[in-house]
Amino acid sequence: MKKLISIVFGTRPELIKLAPVILLAQQDTRFQVEVIFTGQHDELVRDAIEFFQIKIDHRLKMMNAGQSLNQLLIQGLSQLENIFNDGKQRDAVIIQGDTTTVLAAGLVAFSMKIPVAHVEAGLRSYDLDHPFPEEGNRQLVSRISTWHFAPTEQSKQNLLLENIPSDAITVTGNTVVDAVYLGRDLIHQQRTQPNQWQQQGLNFPKDARVILITAHRRENFGEGIQNICNAVEYLAHQHANVHFVWPVHLNPAVHDVVYAQFAAHAQIHLVQPLDYPSLLAVIDRAEFILTDSGGIQEESPSFHKPVLILRETTERPEVVTVGAGILVGTDQEKIVREAERLLMDQVHYTAMAHAPNPFGDGKASQRILDQIAQA
Repeated sequence: MKKLISIVFGTRPELIKLAPVILLAQQDTRFQVEVIFTGQHDELVRDAIEFFQIKIDHRLKMMNAGQSLNQLLIQGLSQLENIFNDGKQRDAVIIQGDTTTVLAAGLVAFSMKIPVAHVEAGLRSYDLDHPFPEEGNRQLVSRISTWHFAPTEQSKQNLLLENIPSDAITVTGNTVVDAVYLGRDLIHQQRTQPNQWQQQGLNFPKDARVILITAHRRENFGEGIQNICNAVEYLAHQHANVHFVWPVHLNPAVHDVVYAQFAAHAQIHLVQPLDYPSLLAVIDRAEFILTDSGGIQEESPSFHKPVLILRETTERPEVVTVGAGILVGTDQEKIVREAERLLMDQVHYTAMAHAPNPFGDGKASQRILDQIAQA
């Protein structure tokens, strides 16, 4: 008899990392698959749904303008409970990462005695304020999960230190590597790779050196975002052949600050949040990346791109440990120093670019499904 598994996502990073799991499960005769989209991100996630051609079985409306994190959680709890109260016997609810969607789905499944499968389990910064609220969400979900799919050995060790039973933990690699490989294949099949970044209006000289920037973390709002802007402005002034691509987050705490400083800057290209294939194309074009995004920290090594992490701590220390990334926080001087070192020191750049990928071999999704099927 087929196992009924519900795969729940709410944001674009969640979908990107769950897309290979969803698509593989739908081809697997051991499973009946139900896909639930909570709508925590709406416009931002549509491109990825379309790109990966994901069929949604239940589309919720978890997000309302101006609501608090608690109100967001309440919406998720209520709407997911309505779905799971349909009388069907589910064998697993699969969630990924650390969002409010993840916490809501995990809590509802736990209270209804549906086994929880946590993809990307065991990441820790051990600082509940950084990232907030994601670090708390991850730790809470770990207490109620049946399967802990750790992307790395370090993540497994974190879980063991928290007394998670070793037989409940499987080191799978990170599904982001699966997604990058899948994304590359789809771009090739759809013949959208040529000039993908130019289609976004990113027209700069062919010999330009390109740096990708993304910044959206709550803990960086205010002074942090301003410091990042000041560092970028200084770098642009000092290096006339360097161009910056900045897909600006829609939150006014980011958007308004960035556009106030760079709306008319010739070297700093402000664009709407990029769809996934365009993001992959820009990562591929860039020399290196400035980001506070967890997902991009993971994607960068698959492209052999050094990453400067705009955070004080990271729950993905592996990228730093292997030498593919450096924590710079939002310290203007440190951002400038490390960026200029990458721009001017070829030996240093090459060492970071060719650091080993700590996140796996692209077969994480299969390992996850095999483990659930054996239960």
